[in-house]
Amino acid sequence: MRARILSCIGWMVILLWSGSLRIRFINKGVPGRLKSEGKNFIYAFWHGRQFLLFHNHRNSGVVIPASESRDGEIQAGILRRFGFDVVRGSSKRKGDRALLGLVDGLRKGRDIALAVDGPRGPIFEVKQGVTYLAGKLNKPIVPVSTSAKRFWILEKIWAKYLLPVPFTKGVIVYGEPIFVHGVSEGELESKRKELTEALNRVMKEADEYFLPKFPKGRA
Repeated sequence: MRARILSCIGWMVILLWSGSLRIRFINKGVPGRLKSEGKNFIYAFWHGRQFLLFHNHRNSGVVIPASESRDGEIQAGILRRFGFDVVRGSSKRKGDRALLGLVDGLRKGRDIALAVDGPRGPIFEVKQGVTYLAGKLNKPIVPVSTSAKRFWILEKIWAKYLLPVPFTKGVIVYGEPIFVHGVSEGELESKRKELTEALNRVMKEADEYFLPKFPKGRA
C-alpha cells in the first residue's frame, strides 16, 4: 500500500514537472524510420539522463525492467502509470525473470528500454547485456540522451542524475541505430564500445544544444 501511494505521488510530480517543460526532439525520425520498416528495437540511455524520457514516451507500451527492491516497486508503479510495460528483476535479484520478460517483449514486436550503465554503474560504462540481447534477437539499438537549458545535477547520486528546472526547455536526441551481428565475444565487445561512443556523442549534442551559437569569426 505504501509503495502504491508513493508511486502515485511520484507519477503526479513527474507528470506536472514534465508538463511544464518545452521539449525539442533531434533526429526523432530515427525510431520512426525503424518502425516504418517493421523493426522493433532497444532504446539505450545513460541512467542519469532518463527523467525527460518518461513523459515524452508515455503510453508507448515500451517494456522496461525495474528491480525487485522496495524502490523498484515504487519505480514500477510510476512507469506503469505512464503507460510502460514493466518486468521485475535486477542483476542481483531475479535477473533471469527480467531478462526473459525483455526477450519476450522483443520477440512479440515490442520495443524495450534500458539504462545501460545501471543499475549502479560505473557511470557511462555500457554493460554487455544490451549488446547480447541485440545480437541474439537481431534487434537494432537506438541510443538516446537528454539535456535541458537550465538544470540541476544530483552530485551525490552515482549516476549524476540530471533534473531540468521546471518551465525550462529540454531536448531529446536520438542517434543512428546500431546493429549487432551475432553474439561472438569480439562482436559484443566491439558493439559495446560503439554504443558507448554513440551515447557519449548524443549526450554531448544534447548538452551543447542550448549553448550560445557564435557567428563564424567571433571568439
